[in-house]
Amino acid sequence: MQQSMSERKKRRIKFIVVILIILVITVVTGIILWSVHIRQLRNEMNDFLVYSVINTEQGNYDAALSDAGDALILAQRLRDDEAIGDIEDHIVLIETIIRGNAQFDAGDYNTALNTFLFASDHAKKFQDLNTDLIDEKIVTTEMFILFYSLIDHADNIIDVLVYMPESLMYEDALLLCEEALSFYEDAMSVADALSYTAGVRTAVSGIEEVQRRIIEIKHNEAMNLFIYGDQLYNDGHYAQSIEYFEDSLEIFIELDEPQLIFALTNRVNLSKRRVAEEEAAAAIPPETEVPDDTEEQSGSSEESVPESNYEHNQRISFDLRTLIDDQNRRPANQIRMGTRDGLNEGWYNGCGWVAVYNALIILDDPKHPAEIVHYFEMSGGTVLGGLFGTYPHSIESYLNSLGFNVNHTLFPQLSLNIDDVIKASRVSILAYAHTSAAHYATVEYREDIDKFIVYNDSFARTRSAETGLRNIVNTGAAIDSIAAFINESSDILFSFSLIAVE
Repeated sequence: MQQSMSERKKRRIKFIVVILIILVITVVTGIILWSVHIRQLRNEMNDFLVYSVINTEQGNYDAALSDAGDALILAQRLRDDEAIGDIEDHIVLIETIIRGNAQFDAGDYNTALNTFLFASDHAKKFQDLNTDLIDEKIVTTEMFILFYSLIDHADNIIDVLVYMPESLMYEDALLLCEEALSFYEDAMSVADALSYTAGVRTAVSGIEEVQRRIIEIKHNEAMNLFIYGDQLYNDGHYAQSIEYFEDSLEIFIELDEPQLIFALTNRVNLSKRRVAEEEAAAAIPPETEVPDDTEEQSGSSEESVPESNYEHNQRISFDLRTLIDDQNRRPANQIRMGTRDGLNEGWYNGCGWVAVYNALIILDDPKHPAEIVHYFEMSGGTVLGGLFGTYPHSIESYLNSLGFNVNHTLFPQLSLNIDDVIKASRVSILAYAHTSAAHYATVEYREDIDKFIVYNDSFARTRSAETGLRNIVNTGAAIDSIAAFINESSDILFSFSLIAVE
């Protein structure tokens, strides 16, 4: 019996040992398997983090964010607080860059720059992270900010030239143009370095606008000098007129305007001849002075030109109810104004008096061309004795003398909405420079057809034919917009006068 109990005890002990061995093996196996699992999870986490870093360095931010999210999930399963913190920092970096990209794409470059700078500073936590792409984004954003800053500076200068032209002296206006040109050129260089095609186009457009304004400013200054010199000449101040004519000539030579160069060269020579005549007359001894009757004869000869033209013009018959739409045809081309043989007839220099003649018919106060021309000649209203037609201020004075309320604006494109002014007037006279010379045209707005009718203007007839509007009216050319007519016609440079009769 004792032997039997001893055997049972041995078997029980053996069983317990086996069980213990099995438990130990199970625990060890479990520990080994768990360790393998943990190692696998950590390897997967590290792999996701490596992928995220690579995608971040390559600019694949959506993929980088997805990989970082997967790495964070594994870190949370591993309860690895240090890894969780690092991955969360990495996610913040990616989200910051994505936010900066969105701001950049929206054109909010200043905010984008601050965002990228924050990302760059935050990236310093990751010693092994290549931040070249972030640094490149910062440089690119700074260049875009510089580009638009240069464009804004240039545009602001152009605004001054557009809205405050009267407040600027000629030299100051040119200096502003040169400054704007410099800004646009610098902006174009920046845009070119960025391969920013739209920016290059913007800068080039600005450069072309400044160059056009420089030409316009110089042309206006030359014309003002021309007009003032002509006024001095007509007043007998020949020596003073030479200075203005020569200054005007210098500008027109620079602008390469042959017709005006020819006219001014002749005017300078004529002024110098007048000065020489005065000096010669002053040098004649008292006993050999020219007799008074000779001076009177000379004066009467000069005074006879307007009277001769008046007598000639009165003999030409006009139907004072019929508008003139082509000054090259009879009877308009027979009217004489000025003293230049062959160039004092309506076909050459008549657009000014024709514009007034047409305007007065529309105003129901017609006048024979002889009366209109005589006023211009007797009041000093002709340019270079009629060679270049009529001064705008003389047209204004004549209409005022007839009792009309007149608003006269020089270079109206710079300060007015031309269409609105003409719509509000009974009739208007528009003067503009084109590639060959200058021209006056009468313009009225017809509310019944919602068109502007331009009389005696070949450019307007061409424009009307191009748009299929020519047959709307019997006389004149119908166009949709005078402002567009001036701005978009390739042969027209700019408008220099708008005389509106209320």
